[in-house]
Amino acid sequence: MGPYPILDALLEKRISLACLPTPVEKLPHLSDELGVALFVKRDDLTESVASGNKIRKLEYLLYDAKEKGCDMLITCGGVQSNHCRATAAVAVRMGMGCHLILRGDAPKVSGGNLLIDRILGATVSFYTREDFKRLHEIELETVAAFEKKGRRPYLIPMGGSNATGSLGYIRMMEELKTEEISFDTIYCALGSGGTYAGILLGLAWAGLRAEARGIAVCDDAAYFKNEVARIFDEFKQQYNLTFPDGRFEVNADDRFVGEGYALNTPDELQELIRIARLEGLILDPVYTLKTFLGMMQQIREGAIPPGSTVLFVHTGGHYGIFPKGEEFRPLIEAEAKG
Repeated sequence: MGPYPILDALLEKRISLACLPTPVEKLPHLSDELGVALFVKRDDLTESVASGNKIRKLEYLLYDAKEKGCDMLITCGGVQSNHCRATAAVAVRMGMGCHLILRGDAPKVSGGNLLIDRILGATVSFYTREDFKRLHEIELETVAAFEKKGRRPYLIPMGGSNATGSLGYIRMMEELKTEEISFDTIYCALGSGGTYAGILLGLAWAGLRAEARGIAVCDDAAYFKNEVARIFDEFKQQYNLTFPDGRFEVNADDRFVGEGYALNTPDELQELIRIARLEGLILDPVYTLKTFLGMMQQIREGAIPPGSTVLFVHTGGHYGIFPKGEEFRPLIEAEAKG
């Protein structure tokens, strides 16, 4: 039993959807290059269609949805949202409907995550970035519309990032506790904040001493500090679970957002190729690539002492590579020309 006994009971309230535990693998070539012992937590292997970190959160969100008698899931994200794809996949497995509220224009041809969404039968609605500023209103309108049709929808926030969803990454710390390796630092992407919040709380719950560092792929450090605080406040409101002031320090680095969310420079994509050919590890352009580049830069800057044991949480997102084929093409063709 951990320092927060109520969590022990909450962590049992899940529907098993993911292939767990995921393996931890060493990256020997990059370890030599960076002067640390670098490992990767392969959460890209949690499932096939619903691969990535979101399915850990969905195990708890689906349990809550079923307990409330809901028969369909509604969630939101970008057109190429990994979370939306995972939600569509688990909805089918649970015999539920799924509607996705997507930020961006409807493409002429569906590809990547959106293609999978459509294959799985999810219905979708597209909104401009300007309209998405009133997301909460859109969510309520969408819920009401389906209720009028006699459905019982369950609304999942962007990325599944609330207190219930974060339980998935508190539970992941139990897997790390069984590893023979003791990690000094754990890195993950900051996209909606729920994975990081779960890791941060899970470290205390599991009694692990590692430091959790997040690399922002959108927004800034202040935004993610607020999001973690919001999720912790939800734990207080929903589960009467409070944490000592100052116990959980958010370490967020927002220097690697680059051109913006889901946008990449040729240099970033060239590093994705280099890492793939060095370790056989495929990163996704939106989340894990920028996080990995930020982690490497922090190590090179001396933020992580030489010889430290570092864990990178690979949160998946491989489907996001395929819509970027045209961006990869000139890099590959340049090599072919020699």
